[in-house]
Amino acid sequence: MEVNQFINTLMSIIAERPKMKSRLYQVIMAGDATQRLLQNFVIHRYPIKNLWVRHIMHIGSHMAESDLRRLLLENAYEEETGDETDSARHVNTFLDFGETVGVSAETVMNAPIMPETRALMDHNLNACNNCNVHFTEGATSVLLLMEGQPPIVNKTGRSMESVMRDVYELPKKGYEFFTHHASSGADAARVSVLEDKHTEAIVQVLKRCCNTPRLQENAINSLKRAIDLRHKHFDMIYDRYYDPSEPVFRYSKKRPAA
Repeated sequence: MEVNQFINTLMSIIAERPKMKSRLYQVIMAGDATQRLLQNFVIHRYPIKNLWVRHIMHIGSHMAESDLRRLLLENAYEEETGDETDSARHVNTFLDFGETVGVSAETVMNAPIMPETRALMDHNLNACNNCNVHFTEGATSVLLLMEGQPPIVNKTGRSMESVMRDVYELPKKGYEFFTHHASSGADAARVSVLEDKHTEAIVQVLKRCCNTPRLQENAINSLKRAIDLRHKHFDMIYDRYYDPSEPVFRYSKKRPAA
């Protein structure tokens, strides 16, 4: 497949089943999430996010092209330091979000990992960190899938950052993670300005390195598998922890940290 056609195919697959197709993101973005749901959103999404930099660095370590490695290193450096965006380590800002919805970092980091979460983690680790799997599978089914999501917006056009700030009434410490990772409106290409930049880097990697029919076929299959596992993971969080009879969460009315 010609490389531009290949990239368009990947983006179409991602766009067919974005995060907003899940009930979990729909209820959160509608402003109807309960405190228990938001707490468990943090608890069960954290293990996936905490592996992110390991995936980037392992993929980069297999590239012969120094300019491509540098693009991924810049991504990893920002994630670990927050230097470009003048913030903290990004995964720590996700824990800060947890604190503002009433779940402590200690609780999040020591929570048991559910089978659906483990299945997604195992897929991502195999695609990115297994030396017997070509790195373009991980670049496609983990990096591109996460960075290349269309904007997360609700029916009124609000971004996830806006919903966290204006609907759930979180302070800046609570919504900063979404500033970096879910702040774009419906008219944007990606979920945030930062992730738009990172997506373009991954596209460069795939155009230059995923350029045979076999590699492309494996990358597409890995992407489809990842999307399926990701939505099972989302469904688990929604099915186990959302009860519409519970009050919706607002920061001003939150309960103490668990």
